[in-house]
Parts: sequence; C-alpha cells; structure tokens
Amino acid sequence: MKTGIYLTLLLIIGFLSANAQKPIKLTEESVKFGSTMCPGVWVDIPEVDLEIIRKSWTKVIEKGTKSKAVVAGNEISIFGAIIKDVSESPINIFSAVLGQDTIVRLFTALELSRDQFTDVNSKEHEQLKSILKQFAKEQYTEVAEKQLSAEESKLKDLEKELSSLRKDKEKFDKEIQSANSSISEENYKIATTQKEMAVTDATLDAKSSDLSTVEDGDAKKAIKSEVKTLQKKKKSHLNDISSSENKISKYNNVIQDNNNNISVNLRKQEEISNKINAQKLEVSKYTNKLKTIETY
Repeated sequence: MKTGIYLTLLLIIGFLSANAQKPIKLTEESVKFGSTMCPGVWVDIPEVDLEIIRKSWTKVIEKGTKSKAVVAGNEISIFGAIIKDVSESPINIFSAVLGQDTIVRLFTALELSRDQFTDVNSKEHEQLKSILKQFAKEQYTEVAEKQLSAEESKLKDLEKELSSLRKDKEKFDKEIQSANSSISEENYKIATTQKEMAVTDATLDAKSSDLSTVEDGDAKKAIKSEVKTLQKKKKSHLNDISSSENKISKYNNVIQDNNNNISVNLRKQEEISNKINAQKLEVSKYTNKLKTIETY
C-alpha cells in the first residue's frame, strides 16, 4: 500500500517537473557594442553552460569563413562572416552571452553593411531568429540527451543490480535444494546402516550366548574371534551413522544460512524494484522533456 502511494506521488512530481520545463525564448532588443547600438535578438537557452554556449556559438559564426571571431569577455564579434541563409555577401556579427540563473542569454546582431543592421520583420531578421532558435534548440537538446542518458544509465545499473540479486537467490535456492537432497541421501544411509546394525547386534548377541556355553578350546577361540569381528563391525556402523548425522547437521546449517540470505535478498529485491519503478518515472520525465524540446 505504501509502495503504491509512493509511486503515485513520484508520478505526480515527475509529471509536474516535466511540465515546468522552461521554453526557448526570443526577444528583440538593441545592445550597445562600443559606441554603436546594434539592433538584434536575444535567445534564452535553459540549463546550458555559459562557456559551452560561448565556444559553440563562436564555431557557428566562424564556419565557412577564414575570419576568426574576437572574444572579449562576454562579447563575441566577427567581421566578414559567411551566412548564405542571410546574405550572399560577407556580414559582421556582434554577439554577447550572459548567464542568468539556469538560463544563458545569447544576443546577436547582424550588420549587413556599414551601420545597416537587419530590420524587424525583414527576411534577414527572421532568418536570424530562425538561426538562433535552431542553435538554442540544438544546445538544449544536447543537454536533455545527456540528462536522459544519465537517467537511463542509472536505470540500467539498478536493473543489473536486481538481476544480480535474482541470480544470487537462484544460487541460494539451488544450495538449499542440494542440501535437502544430500540430507535425504544421508537419512537413507542411516536407515540402511541401522538395519545392517540390527542384524549385527542379533548375531553378536547369539555369539555372545554361545561363548558362555562353549568350553575352552578351539571352538571357543573361533567364537571369540567372530565376536570381535562383529563388535568392530558394529563400531563401524555407529561411526557411519555419526558421520551421516554430522553431515545432516552441516546441511541443515547450510539451509538455515541460505534461508536467511534469501530473506535479506528478497528485501533488497523489493527495495531495488521500487527504485527501478521510480527511476523509470525519471527516464519517462526526461524522455518527454527531450520530445518537448524537439518540438520547439
């Protein structure tokens, strides 16, 4: 009952967490670079690392050109960049990155020609927004993929642990089965030996009676020899029974130990099974998160 309530709460929490996901947001604004106000677009990228965004965006704007970006603190500029989706001619790109809580903000302005930037609603401006959104989506997707991979790895580890526990239980069960089989064999040996010993005892009693009635001589010596042989045989029977009883005691200890091991094992299996169910919810949450990002 408690387990059911626990899983239900986890499901609710997971659902709420998945739906509390932050969107990729675009905002138009002008930012000052040097003495120039550059109209452009901010894109908010959730859960990413600022340094990774700085390096990744630098690679994007350097692609297809021999020009190298100039990185000064949080500002990134490149002159003579080639972005054919925006313009066939080289353009200048002014960017800035800022970290705010769990979001990295990336600003970009495109200078098509000297002091001429993209106009709002223009083809070039819309293409800039599209490029930034695609970049943000790729970066956010990479983060979500890593998160999902980490959660899947945790799930796989838990499943391996559960599989190992199940194999251990199988081993304990086999040892109990083997011990029970051995106990049956030893009990059979004891029963067989006891029957043989009963015959030996009866013969020994008869020979002992004969010994008391026979006069001294070769006949009495022969009976004495038989009595000694029968006594040794009886002692051997007793030793065999004692040996079997000792073995049975050890096998019973094996059974008890393995029953204890199974009790501990089953508790651990239940614990790991609960963790697996909870982890499956986590994997589902991050799977849905990734799917949501892919729809941006």
